[in-house]
Amino acid sequence: MTRSSWQIEKAVVFALILRELKTRFGNRMVGLFWVLFEPMANIGVMLVLRIVVRQRTAGVMIDVAVYLVIAMIPFFIFRNIWFRMMNAIDGNAGLFGYRQVKPADAMAARAIMEVVMYAMIFVAFMLIFAWMDYRAVPGRPLEYLGVVSVFILWGVGLGLMSAVGVKKAPALSTFLQLTSFPLYITSGVLIPINSFPPLAIQILMWNPLLHLVELSRWAFFPTYHPLMGVNIEYPLSVGLLLLFLGVSVFWVNRQRVLMRA
Repeated sequence: MTRSSWQIEKAVVFALILRELKTRFGNRMVGLFWVLFEPMANIGVMLVLRIVVRQRTAGVMIDVAVYLVIAMIPFFIFRNIWFRMMNAIDGNAGLFGYRQVKPADAMAARAIMEVVMYAMIFVAFMLIFAWMDYRAVPGRPLEYLGVVSVFILWGVGLGLMSAVGVKKAPALSTFLQLTSFPLYITSGVLIPINSFPPLAIQILMWNPLLHLVELSRWAFFPTYHPLMGVNIEYPLSVGLLLLFLGVSVFWVNRQRVLMRA
């Protein structure tokens, strides 16, 4: 029986996901532990700082741990999709000799794996928060999913462009990875932006990821008031532009990228 192109595509992506799971985790839980450790470590450090200054909440009916997690996990999804897609071609170069396997399949497999993995981490955190009697369900679930989707859009767009750029200039990989920390800090994931001076806030508002972080908290907590000027149109427009540029750049360079793999 002849399989359709779509059936072949699904089988290839699924096989690549299984390969990624085996490569990253193997038969041990160390890899999965590290994925869980990073957000937990960030939360632990910030909670200690909050306790030291005797601030147990981030606002009315807002627990600090939940406040951090609901913005931290979407940001990690964005960042990991970006970097994992960027290095997907080199990581799967030996498989491109098979006619059915394309670089886009390897990048899609890595993006899907990151989304599923962090979705599981998110659920695990929410179960812990429910057990601790914290808020564990978004007040606006559809809006929260929409914000997370825009984070994913950003990761895919930057991942496609970076994959092409890194093949042409390998040193670019290190530079791009270094940019994630300034983005992390200036997006307000760890440090509330309203604690900055007004002039600094105006400058930071040019960061589209800041809008997404604020909106993720607004969608989760009914009592949270985002910064004035925050909107979804700005990061969504930039994200769609990044996706368009990423697809275009990758399509134009798809043969060259494959030859360099």
